This record gives sequence, C-alpha cells and structure tokens, in this order.
Amino acid sequence: MVPQAKPLYNISVSLSHSLPSLKSWLWGSLTSIRFTVFLLLALALVSVIGTLLPQGEAADFYLARYGTAAGTFLWHSRLTQIYYGPWFLGPVSLLAVNLLACLVHGLPQAVRRIARPFSGEAAAALPERGRFSWPAGADPQPVVAAAFQQELGRPRRLVLPDQEIYLYECGRFRPLGPYLIHLALLLILVGGLLGKFWGLEGTLALGQGETAQTFAIDPRRPEQSLDFQVRLDRFQVRFYPSGIPEEYRSDLTFLKDGREVLRAVCRVNDPVSFGGLNFYQSSYGAQPTGPIRFKVCRGEECQPVEAPWRRRVELPGGQAQIIALRLEGNLQGLGPAVQVAYKSGPGHPQIFWVSQDHPELAGKPDSPFRQPDDYRLTLTDLPLRYYSVFQVKKDPGVWWVYGGFILVLVGLLLAFFRPPQRWALVLQKKEDGSWAGRLLGAGPRAREAFGDRLQGLREALKKGAGS
Repeated sequence: MVPQAKPLYNISVSLSHSLPSLKSWLWGSLTSIRFTVFLLLALALVSVIGTLLPQGEAADFYLARYGTAAGTFLWHSRLTQIYYGPWFLGPVSLLAVNLLACLVHGLPQAVRRIARPFSGEAAAALPERGRFSWPAGADPQPVVAAAFQQELGRPRRLVLPDQEIYLYECGRFRPLGPYLIHLALLLILVGGLLGKFWGLEGTLALGQGETAQTFAIDPRRPEQSLDFQVRLDRFQVRFYPSGIPEEYRSDLTFLKDGREVLRAVCRVNDPVSFGGLNFYQSSYGAQPTGPIRFKVCRGEECQPVEAPWRRRVELPGGQAQIIALRLEGNLQGLGPAVQVAYKSGPGHPQIFWVSQDHPELAGKPDSPFRQPDDYRLTLTDLPLRYYSVFQVKKDPGVWWVYGGFILVLVGLLLAFFRPPQRWALVLQKKEDGSWAGRLLGAGPRAREAFGDRLQGLREALKKGAGS
C-alpha cells in the first residue's frame, strides 16, 4: 500500500506555529541577563589570551617561538590579531545587540511608568501608616504642609468637595536608571570601536631644533604624513635629588606652508591639539652628539678611547671590547652616565654604568657601576642632548565615551541613590467640623530611610494634631 503524502497545509500550519516560538526564544535570549554574563566572560577570556599571547608580530616570530604546527594555527586562526578579528569583535557586537535589545524591550515600559502621574486614586491604594485628628475649628493645612516640608519636601495639594489630599513623590524617574546605564555602555562600545578603527595613534621623537612632518604608527607600516610641520624649539627637564624626573616640557611650534601658526607648551597631562591631532608629552631620552670619550686604564697605563654610539671598540691591548649602549642625563641623581657592554673572551658580556661625576663608584661591589678588574674606564666627555617623545593621537570616538560615562553617573544616581517613595495624607472633614487624617505611604526600597521619614512625619503631625 502506497503511503499518502502529508498535506502541504499541515506543513504550513506547523511552520506558522514554530516561527513565533523561535522569535520568542531569540528575543528572550537577546534580552537575557545570562546572555550578557556569557558575553562578558567571553570578552574576559579573549582579553586574557590577548594579554598572554604577543600580538601583531610577523608570522616568522610565532613559527620560531611556538613551533611549526602551533605557530601556523595561531597565525591562521587570527589569534595573533585577536582585537581586530572575530574573536573580539564578535562578542563585542553581540554585546551591543544585547544592550540594544534590552533598551528596546524595557525602555518604553519605563517611560510609561514615569509618565503616569501620582493621582488621588493611586494614593488611595497605598498602605495606611497612621491616623490623626484635629478638633472643630482647627485648620490642619499649615501643620500638614510644615510636616511634609520638614521631612520630605513641598507637597502637591488636591482640594476635593469633601476632602483634601497632600501628595509627595520622590524617585519617580528611577525606572530610567538601568536603561540609561545600558545606553551609556552602548555609547562607550561605539566610541571605543570608532577610535580603534577610525582613529590614529603613533609616536613622534624630536630633538631640540628638529622639525617633522611625519610620525610613526607601526614598525611594519609606513609613517603617517601630516599636512603641517611641528618643530621642537626647546626641551627642558628637571630632576628630583633622587634622579626621578620632576617635570619635563616641550616648547612646540606648528607651521603650515612655511608659516608659524601656533606656539604651545606641551607638558605631562597637558596635551596640545592642532590639526585634529592631540600631542601628549609621553617620555624623553638622551642621545650623543658625537663620540663618547673614555680614559681607559690597565694597571698604570692609561689611554684615551673614543667610542662611537653603539659601535664595538677595541680596548688598548686588544684583549677586550666595549659598546656604548645607553645614555642617561641624570642617573639616580648622580649626573650623566653611559651604560657600557664589556666583553673579554668567550661568555656573556658584562653590563655596567660609567658615571661622569662619580668615578669612584667604579670599584663599589654589588653595584650597577661595578667595572671589570682588568680595566678601569673613566668618562671624560659625554656630548649629549635630550630629545622629546610625543604620543600623537586622534580619537573620533572620545566624545561618545565621555557621553557614556556621564550617562553612567546619571543612571547610577537614579537607580541607586533616588529610591522611589510615595506619600499621601488624606484629610476628611466630619459633620461636626473636626478633621480626620490618614497617612499613607510606600517605599519598596531603602526601607530604613523610609522608616526614618515615617517616624519623623508621625511626630511632626502629632505635635499639631489634637490626637
């Protein structure tokens, strides 16, 4: 017996039933706090990998360090460019969608909640917190107004034919707080991505009197051109007695088409802006302006030796060589010094510092100035000049990030520091001319603060009431 085919309308009915459930599941997942936590954990894991694994190196680096199989996998999986690939951008994008979905889902409800006014009907549904009465001929209005003003704030008064209602509400906008925080995080994410993909960041090193029209972004990329020139007119550095820099500053001149446009002083935490770029005083260094001159003694014999910067030089007798590696204008508060690599025979070179102003440190044991026993080096001439290093940055997303941080503060203020409370005092005039009052109120959060206000209101109303 040939089985009959399933009617097409049954298939369409089953699909029509499954599509709403699928949409509901997707929407519920996108607005779920569990999904948010999962994405944050994924981003934390990616950040740990990006911290432990060197980023942005050439393929040969990973092949040499991790072996052929692991190096090839790391390179082709883009774990070596993790912050520019799907490993990082995927969770970030999903987090942005998650935040946006939560906004779309909850913000209209929050707006409708705060749009509903605190009315007499809403006040009648509040729990009763106390009863008071005033004798005939007494006017409770000044007492009630003063009590509210003292403990809460200025109340809103509703006058009805047979009663008066005093209303006070605080924390009305609290439902907006969490969604402002969601929006703030979304702005910060957008600002970070704008700065990452459409921003610029590099370094510029300038010696005094030098002019540049390019700056370095990445060793593997060509330098970034500027549509203006920047000149370092003067660089100054001051030191504490310990040798730690107290302040360093750069006097800059910006030129366009050969004309001076702006002169500015760049200090640490005081950047200079020009041409859409920000110049931050990042660091400084020293470089020689000529060969470094030593007096090299071996026993009683001493000879002058000139050492070009970072070039190997034979010492007298041909038994050893030195290389000048680094310069410091004020090493540990001891003045100018040069770091020397000394090599004699096989084995690793010995690294030590030679101080220009304190040659007696050369024989001090267990010291970075300790020199080899065969030779004694004295620094006779160290021609150096300082150069200034700037961080050059352009970040089109910075204002998005600033706006996000401001919204975070507003959202936290509304969500945690303005707990919602509603208060009402209903005054009913009796036939004999006396007044009966009922104090109503509710505060679902910050119960201790609500209790303090309730006690203060009761005491203030009892003082002015007959009973």
